Amino acid sequence: MFNLFLITLKTAMPDPKSLLENIENQLMTDEQRQAYHDKLKAESYMRWLAFYYLGRREQSKKELRDKLLAKGCDAAAIEALLSEFEAEGYQSDERMTSALIKEGIGKQHGTQRIFKTLKKHGLTTVRSVSAINTWIETHNDFFEDLLLNDIESDTADDDPDETYEVDWLAQAVAARVRKYGDAIPTEPKEKARQLRFLQYRGFTADVCFDALKYDLTTLANR
Repeated sequence: MFNLFLITLKTAMPDPKSLLENIENQLMTDEQRQAYHDKLKAESYMRWLAFYYLGRREQSKKELRDKLLAKGCDAAAIEALLSEFEAEGYQSDERMTSALIKEGIGKQHGTQRIFKTLKKHGLTTVRSVSAINTWIETHNDFFEDLLLNDIESDTADDDPDETYEVDWLAQAVAARVRKYGDAIPTEPKEKARQLRFLQYRGFTADVCFDALKYDLTTLANR
C-alpha cells in the first residue's frame, strides 16, 4: 500500500526541469517570452538545415558553417552545433577527406587534382600534395578496395599491419590508355598532347613523363 502511495506521488510530481521552465516562463515579460520562443524556433530551423545539407552529401565544417551563415543563422549557435555534430559523428572533416581522396582515385585523378578538390571544399586536414600518400597510409582501412600495389600478393593476407601505397604511375597510364589507346606515343606533338592531358588530370610532372613510356603490358611487367 505504501509502495502504491509512493508511485502515485512520484507520478503526480512534475519534472523539476519542466517546473523550472514553467516558472521562468511565467516570470518573463511578453517581449522576453517572444524572444525566447524566437530563439528556440531559430535553433530548430538551423538544426533542420544542417541535417538537410548533410543528408544530401558529406559537408566539411567550413562548408556547413558557410551555408548556415548564408541562411542567417546565429554565428555562436552555429559553432555550438558544429561541435555537437562533430562529437556525435554527424559531420567529420576526416571522413570527408578520405571520401574525396577515394573518389579522386576512382576517377583516375592525380595527387595535385585531388589536393585542389580538398581545398575547394575547405578542408585543411591534408596540408600538401605529398601528404595525400601519408593520409592514405594512416587511414588504410578506408582505402582497402582501392589499393593498387601488392594487393594480391602472397604477403597481403599474411601481414594485416602492412600498409600500401597507391600506384600513381598505374593510375596515370590507365587514364592515358583510356583516353588515347594503348600505343606508346612516339611523335613529339602526340607526346605533348598526352602530357597536357595527364597534367590536367593532376599527376605530378615525373609521373606524367613516365606514363608516356608504358602501355598496360609493359606496365604490368615493370
